[in-house]
Amino acid sequence: MTKKPVTPPTDEVVQLICFDFDGTITTKDTFALFLRYWAGTPLWALKIVKLSPVFLAYALKFIDRNAVKTHVIRTFFKNACEDRLQQRADQFADKVIPQLIRNGALETLKNKKKSPYTLYIVSASIEPYLLSWAKTHDIHNVLSTKLSVVNKRLTGEIEGINCWGAGKTAKIASEMANKAYIIAEAYGDTRGDREMLHAAQESYWLPFRL
Repeated sequence: MTKKPVTPPTDEVVQLICFDFDGTITTKDTFALFLRYWAGTPLWALKIVKLSPVFLAYALKFIDRNAVKTHVIRTFFKNACEDRLQQRADQFADKVIPQLIRNGALETLKNKKKSPYTLYIVSASIEPYLLSWAKTHDIHNVLSTKLSVVNKRLTGEIEGINCWGAGKTAKIASEMANKAYIIAEAYGDTRGDREMLHAAQESYWLPFRL
C-alpha cells in the first residue's frame, strides 16, 4: 500500500474510491472467460485460431494492447444482437462471476459504500456483464470498455477508449468533468492499473490475497 496525505471529504471536492475488477476483485480475467461463454467452445476455438496472427504481432511488439482488443472485439462481436449479448452477459454475471470473487472483496466494497466517498469500478472489462454484476451489488458507478452499437447491432468497435492504463484516468477525468475530485483510494493488480494507482492518495496493490 502507498499512502499520500489524505484530503478529508468536502462539499466542493468529490472523493473517489476506485477498484479495478479483473484480478483485483476477481481471481481471473472475466473478459477472456466471457468470450468463451458467449461463443461456445467450438466457435471460440476457431476464432482464437483466426486471431493468432494478431497475438503474434503483439508478442513481437508490432501492435499494442489496444489494437489487440479491437481485433478481438471485432472478431467476436461484430453484427451481434445487442439484446442477445445482454442476455448472455446477465447470465454470465449471475452464474460465473460469483465463483470468481476474491475472499474479502465484497465485504470491502460493502464497507466502502457506507463511507462518505464515492465508489467506482474502473475496468477494462466490457460494459454489458460488468454493469449487470455491479447492479446486483448496488454499485451504481462503473467505468468500463463500452461496445459500439448501431440499430441494436454491435459494430465490432470500441466506443470511446479502452479503459486500461492511461485510459482509466482519462475515463475518470471525463466522468468528473467540471467537478473538483480526488482519487482517495485505488485498488489494482496489473500494469493496466498503474496510472490510476499513481493518481490516488492511497494505493493498494494486489489486495484481497490473504
